[in-house]
Amino acid sequence: MSAAAQVVIVGGGYVGLDAYRALMRQLGEQVKRREVTITLINPVPYHTFHGFTGEGLGGLVPLAHTLTPLAPLIPHARFVQGQVTQVDLEAQRVHVAQEDGAETWLPYDHLVLGVGSVDPLDQVPGLRAHGRRLKNSRDMQAFRAEVTARFQARQPTTFNVIGGGYAGVEMAAALRERQQREGVGGEVHLLASGPVLETLGDRLAPLAAHARTSLRRAGVQVHEGERVTELVAAGAHASRFFPADLTLYAAGIAHTALPGTERLPRDARGRLLTDEFMRVPGHANIWTGGDAARVRRPQRDEDCPVNALWAMKHGMCAGNNIGRSLKGQPLRPFAYRGLGQSASLGLGDGITELLGMRFTGPLAWVMRLAFFAWFMPSKAQGARVVADLLWRRPKAVRAAAVDTPSTVA
Repeated sequence: MSAAAQVVIVGGGYVGLDAYRALMRQLGEQVKRREVTITLINPVPYHTFHGFTGEGLGGLVPLAHTLTPLAPLIPHARFVQGQVTQVDLEAQRVHVAQEDGAETWLPYDHLVLGVGSVDPLDQVPGLRAHGRRLKNSRDMQAFRAEVTARFQARQPTTFNVIGGGYAGVEMAAALRERQQREGVGGEVHLLASGPVLETLGDRLAPLAAHARTSLRRAGVQVHEGERVTELVAAGAHASRFFPADLTLYAAGIAHTALPGTERLPRDARGRLLTDEFMRVPGHANIWTGGDAARVRRPQRDEDCPVNALWAMKHGMCAGNNIGRSLKGQPLRPFAYRGLGQSASLGLGDGITELLGMRFTGPLAWVMRLAFFAWFMPSKAQGARVVADLLWRRPKAVRAAAVDTPSTVA
C-alpha cells in the first residue's frame, strides 16, 4: 500500500459519509498515521437528513435537528467546503472552488463520486421560476421559511404538491396537518401523474390504498392521473388548471455530470454505471453510488431503489473495497438485498413494509420513526428528533403514536 494514498470523496451525503466510515473501519490506523489521507468535499458544511423533511415542513421538527455539521462526523478526514468544478481523469485530480473564494487542485488515488441528483428543472416549463423544491438543502430551507412566514401572518395558503411518490405523499400530509394544527385556511392538492405510490406494485397495493384513504381523510385533495404540463405563478396546468399560492415539486430527479467526467459510462438517464464492486467500469479507482449511479440489485433483474438506506449501503461497499484495494485484498461485491420501505402520513399514521411484512397506522409510524432516527448520521440528532415527535408534543400525539392499536395489512 502506498504511504501517500489519497482518497477524495465528492459529496457529504449518505454515500460519502458511509464510504468514510467504511474506510476508517478498514484503514483506521493507517489514516491516523497519515499513511492514507481522506478528503471530503461538499458545498455546505452540514449533512442534510431528508427522511424528516415532512416533519420539518410541518413545523414538528426544528430544522437544526435535521442538519448535522460534517466536520465532527469525519474527524480523521480533511473537510473542504466548496464546489468541484472540474475532474481531470488523466492527472487524477479535482479542482475545487472553495466557499472562501480560494481555488485548488486536489490529487487522488481513489475518487468517490457521491454527487446525488438534482431537480429536473428543464423537464417542466415554469418549474425553475415557479416551483418550490426540496432536493437541494438550501431550496428546502427557503420553502420552509416561506411557509412559516405565511402561517405566522395567518395567510390562508393553498398548496399544489406535485408527485405521487413517497416525497409528494409525505409533504402533502405534513402541510395539511400543519394547516389544521395552526388554524390557517387553505387547501392542499396532491397531483400525481399516475396512481398514488404506484411503485409499490400489486403486492403492496394495500399500503397505497391506506395512504390514499388517510390523505383524503385528512383533507388532502388527491388528483390521480394528472400530469403537470406547466407551472405558472398562480398554479399548475394539467388536464385543467389547479390554482395555488405555492406549488411544491416533488416528482422525479435529473442527473448532471461533473465537468471532466462526461466520458464516464452512463445509462440513458445520465446515471453513472457501476460494476458489482461499486466501481465505474473501466476505471479501477473511481467509485460511486446513490442517486448518481445505476446499481443493479443483487439477485434481482432490476436497479436498486433510490433512497437513503440504499445509498448508505452503496457508500459502505465502496469504502470497504477502496480499503481492500489499498491492502491488496480481493474486492467484495455489493450484496445488500434491502429491508423495506416506509412513509409518514402525519403524526401517528404511516405505512411500512419490512422484509415483506406490511404495517399501517400507528405501529407503522413508530417503526418508521425508530428506523429513520437510527440511521441518522448522528445518534444525538436522532434522539432529538424522537424527542421532538414523541415527548415535546401534546399528550394526544404520544397516545396516537404509542397507545392506538395498529394494523398489519
